[in-house]
Amino acid sequence: MHSYLRAIGFSNIKTKSQANILIDNAINNPTTRISTTISTNTSLVQISKDFGEGIGISIIGEYDDRDTLHIEHYFPYLIGENVTQEEEIHIEKHSNNESYSGICEDLNIGMSLIFYLYNIADFVRTKWLNQYAKEPTMVKLSALSIKGNVLFDVLEPPTISQTSKNTTNSRTNLIAAARAGDIDALESLTLDDMDTYTIISRRAKKEDILTIVKSYFMPCGIETELYSVMGTILNIKKISNTITNELVYNLTVDCNNIVLDICINSADLLGEPSLGRRFKGTIWLQGLVEL
Repeated sequence: MHSYLRAIGFSNIKTKSQANILIDNAINNPTTRISTTISTNTSLVQISKDFGEGIGISIIGEYDDRDTLHIEHYFPYLIGENVTQEEEIHIEKHSNNESYSGICEDLNIGMSLIFYLYNIADFVRTKWLNQYAKEPTMVKLSALSIKGNVLFDVLEPPTISQTSKNTTNSRTNLIAAARAGDIDALESLTLDDMDTYTIISRRAKKEDILTIVKSYFMPCGIETELYSVMGTILNIKKISNTITNELVYNLTVDCNNIVLDICINSADLLGEPSLGRRFKGTIWLQGLVEL
Protein backbone atom coordinates (compact mmCIF):
# COMPACT_ATOMS: atom_id res chain seq x y z
CA MET A 1 0.00 0.00 0.00
CA HIS A 2 1.34 3.43 -0.94
CA SER A 3 2.43 5.57 2.02
CA TYR A 4 1.30 8.84 0.42
CA LEU A 5 -2.36 7.94 -0.17
CA ARG A 6 -3.28 9.88 2.96
CA ALA A 7 -1.80 13.04 1.43
CA ILE A 8 -4.68 13.13 -1.12
CA GLY A 9 -7.38 12.34 1.44
CA PHE A 10 -7.29 8.54 1.88
CA SER A 11 -6.07 8.33 5.47
CA ASN A 12 -8.67 5.61 6.17
CA ILE A 13 -7.07 3.11 3.76
CA LYS A 14 -5.03 0.75 5.90
CA THR A 15 -5.04 -2.58 4.03
CA LYS A 16 -4.32 -3.85 0.51
CA SER A 17 -7.93 -4.98 0.10
CA GLN A 18 -9.13 -1.43 0.71
CA ALA A 19 -6.55 -0.14 -1.77
CA ASN A 20 -7.75 -2.70 -4.33
CA ILE A 21 -11.30 -1.32 -4.07
CA LEU A 22 -9.92 2.13 -4.83
CA ILE A 23 -7.93 0.78 -7.80
CA ASP A 24 -11.02 -0.98 -9.20
CA ASN A 25 -12.94 2.29 -8.91
CA ALA A 26 -10.24 4.08 -10.91
CA ILE A 27 -10.13 1.38 -13.61
CA ASN A 28 -13.91 1.30 -14.05
CA ASN A 29 -14.36 5.10 -13.92
CA PRO A 30 -11.12 6.65 -15.21
CA THR A 31 -10.56 10.36 -15.77
CA THR A 32 -7.90 9.63 -18.40
CA ARG A 33 -6.61 6.47 -20.05
CA ILE A 34 -3.46 6.48 -22.18
CA SER A 35 -2.30 3.35 -23.97
CA THR A 36 0.86 2.86 -25.98
CA THR A 37 2.61 -0.09 -27.62
CA ILE A 38 5.80 -1.35 -25.96
CA SER A 39 6.29 -4.60 -27.88
CA THR A 40 4.67 -6.67 -30.61
CA ASN A 41 1.97 -8.20 -28.39
CA THR A 42 1.96 -5.87 -25.39
CA SER A 43 0.62 -2.39 -24.68
CA LEU A 44 1.37 -0.25 -21.66
CA VAL A 45 -1.58 1.64 -20.18
CA GLN A 46 -1.73 4.48 -17.66
CA ILE A 47 -5.11 4.97 -16.04
CA SER A 48 -5.65 8.07 -13.91
CA LYS A 49 -8.62 8.90 -11.74
CA ASP A 50 -9.15 12.31 -10.12
CA PHE A 51 -10.59 12.41 -6.62
CA GLY A 52 -10.53 16.18 -6.36
CA GLU A 53 -9.06 19.15 -8.23
CA GLY A 54 -5.70 17.94 -9.52
CA ILE A 55 -5.39 15.00 -7.09
CA GLY A 56 -5.94 11.30 -7.66
CA ILE A 57 -4.27 7.97 -8.28
CA SER A 58 -2.58 6.68 -11.43
CA ILE A 59 -2.32 2.99 -12.34
CA ILE A 60 0.36 1.52 -14.59
CA GLY A 61 -0.35 -1.83 -16.24
CA GLU A 62 -0.04 -3.89 -19.40
CA TYR A 63 -2.52 -5.36 -21.87
CA ASP A 64 -1.41 -8.70 -23.29
CA ASP A 65 -2.40 -10.22 -26.66
CA ARG A 66 -5.66 -11.46 -25.07
CA ASP A 67 -6.57 -7.90 -24.05
CA THR A 68 -6.17 -8.77 -20.36
CA LEU A 69 -5.02 -5.99 -18.03
CA HIS A 70 -2.15 -6.84 -15.67
CA ILE A 71 -1.66 -4.14 -13.03
CA GLU A 72 1.98 -3.44 -12.23
CA HIS A 73 1.82 -0.60 -9.72
CA TYR A 74 -0.06 2.57 -8.78
CA PHE A 75 0.76 5.89 -7.13
CA PRO A 76 -1.09 8.96 -5.83
CA TYR A 77 -0.46 12.25 -7.58
CA LEU A 78 -0.91 16.00 -7.57
CA ILE A 79 -0.75 17.79 -10.92
CA GLY A 80 1.44 20.88 -10.61
CA GLU A 81 0.51 24.19 -12.21
CA ASN A 82 3.87 25.99 -12.20
CA VAL A 83 6.31 25.33 -15.02
CA THR A 84 10.00 25.14 -14.11
CA GLN A 85 12.63 25.73 -16.80
CA GLU A 86 15.75 23.58 -16.59
CA GLU A 87 18.76 23.27 -18.90
CA GLU A 88 18.28 19.52 -19.36
CA ILE A 89 16.10 16.87 -17.75
CA HIS A 90 17.37 13.30 -17.94
CA ILE A 91 14.87 10.49 -17.44
CA GLU A 92 15.90 7.04 -16.24
CA LYS A 93 13.86 3.86 -15.81
CA HIS A 94 13.65 2.11 -12.45
CA SER A 95 14.97 -1.44 -12.52
CA ASN A 96 12.08 -3.15 -10.73
CA ASN A 97 9.02 -1.88 -12.65
CA GLU A 98 7.74 0.43 -15.39
CA SER A 99 8.40 3.65 -13.50
CA TYR A 100 10.84 6.48 -14.12
CA SER A 101 12.74 9.22 -12.35
CA GLY A 102 13.72 12.58 -13.80
CA ILE A 103 16.95 14.29 -12.82
CA CYS A 104 18.18 17.80 -13.53
CA GLU A 105 20.93 20.09 -12.30
CA ASP A 106 19.10 22.99 -10.69
CA LEU A 107 21.22 26.13 -10.37
CA ASN A 108 18.94 27.64 -7.71
CA ILE A 109 19.88 24.99 -5.16
CA GLY A 110 23.20 23.95 -6.64
CA MET A 111 22.52 20.22 -6.70
CA SER A 112 20.82 17.48 -8.70
CA LEU A 113 17.04 17.49 -8.36
CA ILE A 114 15.38 14.06 -8.69
CA PHE A 115 11.62 13.60 -9.11
CA TYR A 116 9.17 10.77 -9.85
CA LEU A 117 7.85 11.01 -13.41
CA TYR A 118 4.06 11.30 -13.59
CA ASN A 119 3.34 11.07 -17.35
CA ILE A 120 4.92 7.64 -17.82
CA ALA A 121 2.80 6.54 -20.80
CA ASP A 122 3.55 9.75 -22.72
CA PHE A 123 7.28 9.27 -22.21
CA VAL A 124 7.19 5.59 -23.25
CA ARG A 125 5.24 6.54 -26.39
CA THR A 126 7.84 9.11 -27.46
CA LYS A 127 10.59 6.51 -27.05
CA TRP A 128 8.65 3.84 -28.96
CA LEU A 129 8.01 6.26 -31.83
CA ASN A 130 11.65 7.43 -31.78
CA GLN A 131 10.52 11.01 -31.09
CA TYR A 132 12.70 11.40 -28.02
CA ALA A 133 15.42 13.24 -29.96
CA LYS A 134 16.57 15.58 -27.20
CA GLU A 135 16.27 15.92 -23.44
CA PRO A 136 13.20 17.88 -22.25
CA THR A 137 13.68 21.18 -20.43
CA MET A 138 10.22 21.98 -19.00
CA VAL A 139 8.61 20.31 -15.99
CA LYS A 140 5.66 20.99 -13.69
CA LEU A 141 6.88 20.09 -10.22
CA SER A 142 4.52 18.95 -7.48
CA ALA A 143 4.84 17.04 -4.23
CA LEU A 144 2.93 15.04 -1.65
CA SER A 145 3.55 15.36 2.06
CA ILE A 146 2.33 13.41 5.07
CA LYS A 147 3.85 15.67 7.73
CA GLY A 148 4.29 19.42 7.74
CA ASN A 149 4.26 22.58 9.85
CA VAL A 150 3.29 26.18 9.20
CA LEU A 151 5.80 28.75 10.45
CA PHE A 152 5.72 32.52 10.60
CA ASP A 153 7.71 34.32 7.95
CA VAL A 154 10.84 36.33 8.73
CA LEU A 155 10.13 40.05 8.52
CA GLU A 156 12.85 41.84 6.58
CA PRO A 157 13.23 45.44 5.36
CA PRO A 158 12.80 45.85 1.57
CA THR A 159 16.49 46.73 1.20
CA ILE A 160 17.60 43.44 2.77
CA SER A 161 15.13 41.47 0.63
CA GLN A 162 16.50 43.08 -2.54
CA THR A 163 20.08 42.41 -1.41
CA SER A 164 19.22 38.74 -0.80
CA LYS A 165 17.69 38.49 -4.28
CA ASN A 166 20.78 40.02 -5.89
CA THR A 167 23.01 37.64 -3.90
CA THR A 168 20.96 34.66 -5.06
CA ASN A 169 21.19 35.73 -8.70
CA SER A 170 24.94 36.24 -8.36
CA ARG A 171 25.36 32.78 -6.82
CA THR A 172 23.31 31.20 -9.61
CA ASN A 173 25.61 32.79 -12.19
CA LEU A 174 28.68 31.57 -10.29
CA ILE A 175 27.35 28.00 -10.17
CA ALA A 176 26.73 28.09 -13.93
CA ALA A 177 30.25 29.37 -14.53
CA ALA A 178 31.77 26.75 -12.19
CA ARG A 179 29.95 23.96 -14.05
CA ALA A 180 31.47 25.30 -17.26
CA GLY A 181 34.97 24.92 -15.77
CA ASP A 182 35.65 28.44 -14.44
CA ILE A 183 38.18 27.98 -11.60
CA ASP A 184 37.73 31.54 -10.30
CA ALA A 185 33.97 30.99 -9.97
CA LEU A 186 34.60 27.74 -8.07
CA GLU A 187 36.95 29.51 -5.65
CA SER A 188 34.42 32.32 -5.15
CA LEU A 189 31.71 29.77 -4.30
CA THR A 190 34.01 28.06 -1.80
CA LEU A 191 34.85 31.35 -0.08
CA ASP A 192 31.16 32.34 -0.01
CA ASP A 193 30.26 29.03 1.63
CA MET A 194 32.95 29.52 4.27
CA ASP A 195 31.70 33.05 4.99
CA THR A 196 28.11 31.84 5.20
CA TYR A 197 29.09 29.07 7.65
CA THR A 198 30.90 31.60 9.85
CA ILE A 199 27.98 34.04 9.87
CA ILE A 200 25.40 31.32 10.66
CA SER A 201 27.57 29.87 13.45
CA ARG A 202 27.91 33.30 15.04
CA ARG A 203 24.20 34.17 14.76
CA ALA A 204 23.02 30.72 15.93
CA LYS A 205 24.44 31.43 19.39
CA LYS A 206 21.87 34.21 19.92
CA GLU A 207 19.07 33.55 17.42
CA ASP A 208 16.71 30.73 16.52
CA ILE A 209 17.91 28.86 13.44
CA LEU A 210 14.53 29.30 11.68
CA THR A 211 14.97 33.09 11.77
CA ILE A 212 18.39 32.78 10.15
CA VAL A 213 17.49 30.20 7.49
CA LYS A 214 14.45 31.47 5.63
CA SER A 215 14.22 28.73 3.02
CA TYR A 216 15.90 25.45 2.13
CA PHE A 217 15.59 22.45 -0.20
CA MET A 218 17.68 19.39 0.65
CA PRO A 219 17.59 15.58 0.29
CA CYS A 220 15.99 13.63 3.12
CA GLY A 221 16.67 9.97 3.91
CA ILE A 222 17.93 7.37 1.43
CA GLU A 223 15.08 7.53 -1.10
CA THR A 224 16.09 9.70 -4.03
CA GLU A 225 12.79 11.58 -4.47
CA LEU A 226 12.33 12.60 -0.82
CA TYR A 227 13.28 16.10 0.29
CA SER A 228 13.09 18.24 3.39
CA VAL A 229 11.89 21.71 2.40
CA MET A 230 10.96 25.05 3.85
CA GLY A 231 9.59 27.92 1.81
CA THR A 232 7.14 30.77 1.59
CA ILE A 233 3.48 30.00 0.88
CA LEU A 234 2.39 31.86 -2.26
CA ASN A 235 -1.09 30.38 -2.77
CA ILE A 236 -3.54 28.13 -0.93
CA LYS A 237 -6.25 25.84 -2.30
CA LYS A 238 -8.62 23.78 -0.19
CA ILE A 239 -9.65 20.51 -1.86
CA SER A 240 -12.26 18.05 -0.66
CA ASN A 241 -11.70 14.40 -1.56
CA THR A 242 -14.76 13.31 -3.54
CA ILE A 243 -14.85 9.87 -1.90
CA THR A 244 -13.87 10.48 1.73
CA ASN A 245 -14.68 14.23 1.99
CA GLU A 246 -11.35 14.70 3.77
CA LEU A 247 -9.91 18.21 3.47
CA VAL A 248 -6.48 18.52 1.85
CA TYR A 249 -4.42 21.61 1.12
CA ASN A 250 -2.71 22.40 -2.17
CA LEU A 251 0.00 24.87 -1.18
CA THR A 252 2.08 26.73 -3.74
CA VAL A 253 5.46 27.15 -2.06
CA ASP A 254 8.64 29.01 -3.06
CA CYS A 255 11.67 27.03 -1.85
CA ASN A 256 15.00 28.58 -2.82
CA ASN A 257 13.41 30.09 -5.94
CA ILE A 258 11.86 26.74 -6.91
CA VAL A 259 8.07 27.12 -7.05
CA LEU A 260 6.09 23.91 -6.62
CA ASP A 261 2.67 22.74 -5.45
CA ILE A 262 2.53 20.62 -2.29
CA CYS A 263 -0.51 18.54 -1.32
CA ILE A 264 -0.99 17.60 2.34
CA ASN A 265 -3.90 16.28 4.38
CA SER A 266 -5.24 18.94 6.74
CA ALA A 267 -4.93 16.41 9.59
CA ASP A 268 -1.17 16.16 8.92
CA LEU A 269 -0.51 19.90 8.80
CA LEU A 270 0.31 21.59 12.10
CA GLY A 271 -0.71 25.24 12.01
CA GLU A 272 -2.97 27.42 9.89
CA PRO A 273 -1.61 28.11 6.39
CA SER A 274 -1.70 31.72 5.28
CA LEU A 275 -0.10 33.71 2.48
CA GLY A 276 3.39 34.84 3.46
CA ARG A 277 3.84 32.18 6.13
CA ARG A 278 6.25 29.31 5.58
CA PHE A 279 5.69 25.60 5.02
CA LYS A 280 8.21 23.21 6.55
CA GLY A 281 8.03 19.47 5.97
CA THR A 282 9.15 16.37 4.11
CA ILE A 283 7.91 15.86 0.55
CA TRP A 284 7.84 13.19 -2.17
CA LEU A 285 8.69 15.09 -5.35
CA GLN A 286 6.85 14.42 -8.62
CA GLY A 287 7.09 15.98 -12.05
CA LEU A 288 5.04 16.19 -15.23
CA VAL A 289 7.56 16.65 -18.04
CA GLU A 290 6.56 18.51 -21.19
CA LEU A 291 7.77 16.22 -23.98
